[in-house]
Amino acid sequence: MGILKLILVPVAVGVLIATVWNLIPEKEVTVEENNFYGSGKVRPDNTEIKPFKVAVDEKVIDDLKHRLQNSRISHSVLEDSDDFYYGFNSKQLLKLRDYWLNKYDWRKQEAILNQFPQFTTEIEGLQVHFLRVQPPKTYKIVKPILVAHGWPGNVFEFYKFIPLLTDPKKHGINSDFAFEVIAPSIPGYGWSEQPKKTGFSQLACARVFRKLMLRLGYSKFYLQGGDWGAIITSLLTKVYPDNVIALHMNMIPAMPGASFMGTFYDILGWLVPSTLSSKELQKNHNPFAKFGNLIVETGYMHIQATKPDTAGTSLNDSPIGLAAYIIEKFSTWTNLEYRALPDGGLNKKFTNDELLTIVMIYWTNGNIVSSQRFYREFFLDRRCEALAKRYVAVPTAHASGLNELYDRCPIEVSRYLYNITHYTEIDMGHFAAFEAPKPLATSVFKFVKDLE
Repeated sequence: MGILKLILVPVAVGVLIATVWNLIPEKEVTVEENNFYGSGKVRPDNTEIKPFKVAVDEKVIDDLKHRLQNSRISHSVLEDSDDFYYGFNSKQLLKLRDYWLNKYDWRKQEAILNQFPQFTTEIEGLQVHFLRVQPPKTYKIVKPILVAHGWPGNVFEFYKFIPLLTDPKKHGINSDFAFEVIAPSIPGYGWSEQPKKTGFSQLACARVFRKLMLRLGYSKFYLQGGDWGAIITSLLTKVYPDNVIALHMNMIPAMPGASFMGTFYDILGWLVPSTLSSKELQKNHNPFAKFGNLIVETGYMHIQATKPDTAGTSLNDSPIGLAAYIIEKFSTWTNLEYRALPDGGLNKKFTNDELLTIVMIYWTNGNIVSSQRFYREFFLDRRCEALAKRYVAVPTAHASGLNELYDRCPIEVSRYLYNITHYTEIDMGHFAAFEAPKPLATSVFKFVKDLE
């Protein structure tokens, strides 16, 4: 109980300070229309859109196998903690290494990655990779939607989600329209080029993604995102509302204290559960306990927001270290209770092939460091903090994951930050499109239909 007090008291004080901070009027935020994050001196972008395919050199695969064969897992699990409470269970890690070496087929996964049309184009000095998947010609009504991923994910998270958006009828979703899906890799992630200069924050990424949509011929479009994707799409909507038809998120970027009334109802909902409309949240809503879990589970964030290059160096050199660091998040962030399981519950929602492909995209592109730098840039760009106060008037949907570590945000809180026109709760965790693609897609279609 003493440790709990040490955690919760500072958190409560922090919420109070944040609430007072929110009472201060929003500072005027200036967003430049252009910047340059490429190598060398500023030069005009090459606006050509080029087809792209994933093609990893065999030497990279050979080097990976050599490193896996010689990897050192010299620690053993604690005798009284054969689970994920101390991090990735070493017994499970040895099994995963054996699977990676003897059963995992990268070329098979590479073919899966190449099933959708992919392209690159230069924006603000960076080659930006994106999927552009169009629906069958049988759909007379087609709506453009940009879907944005987060960390430690990449566009592979959307590979089960995209077919549902582009051909809903085929997958049992009743809709007379379909989406054309544009899924970009955040620069520094996947196959998008790593920023070569400082300052590439989530706000800069929002600007780049808007430019991508304009280049593809869309001045108005829908947005969907979770994790960083929710923050990027939220910032895009706040700064360029005229370009956004509607915003759908599976994580509400609501910082503690961002809204005075939201904070009030957050605490009231804990003290008087009947004030919450959600029957599920009435059972266990506790904002302070949530913050306690966040403190326990966000050590990675503090490291990446301060010294990403130091932490990332070892991960970029060791595939087994990279796998442990990334895949552990697919345990805890999917369901906090999975920490108590010897295997972390990893295969309850995902296959080894799926998890390792997420890791392989980081490994083969050597971009774990640049993906971690995105955290430092977020906290350095104070405009992101200032924009947290800005209300979003654009119609917004929240598909709330009941097992989401970072969310569980009641509509009584979120409505003071967003124009929530659609709210639904889904039995899913943080990686929504990867874990629960059909319920998430169903939420997107219902949201858009209701707007009409």
